Amino acid sequence: NETENLQKRIGMEANPWKTYQHTITSFHYLKQADIRSQFLTTCSFADEKPSARLPWDLLIVDEAHNLMPTSFGAESDLTEMLRAISPYFEHKLFLTATPHNGHTTSFSGLLELLDPVRYHKTNEISKSQRDRIKKLTLVRRLKSGINKIDEDKGKKPRFCERKLEPIALFFN
Repeated sequence: NETENLQKRIGMEANPWKTYQHTITSFHYLKQADIRSQFLTTCSFADEKPSARLPWDLLIVDEAHNLMPTSFGAESDLTEMLRAISPYFEHKLFLTATPHNGHTTSFSGLLELLDPVRYHKTNEISKSQRDRIKKLTLVRRLKSGINKIDEDKGKKPRFCERKLEPIALFFN
């Protein structure tokens, strides 16, 4: 919608990626071939002096598990899109509250998208890769852990305690 408004104001050739310093977009929007192509044209330095700086400062991917490479078969269009755009960002932050799917290939593939110099997609993580993974800034918090922090500070827990009760099933 904002792209259409921009094109109405400036012209059909207006590129939103060149117009704004900060942009928030959905990865489903960016995966479209024409939109991705528009984005990638902003990444070329054809009209500028060569630079060691990348064209974009920060890529934040929320729900990053949706863009995780598969452990087998062809990559999804979301993964292909992330693979195409991520080299143009100086820093990357992948956010997810969903644990990875348990496949080493998928997890290592996501790490490769995050930092292709240090990681590569593999079906077995070597000791040196494990050591590099330990250096990642990884924050994992459970509701019970957050409640414990709150209680230690003398505060009321933010989350209620989960009580599971068995369900009796009756069949005729």
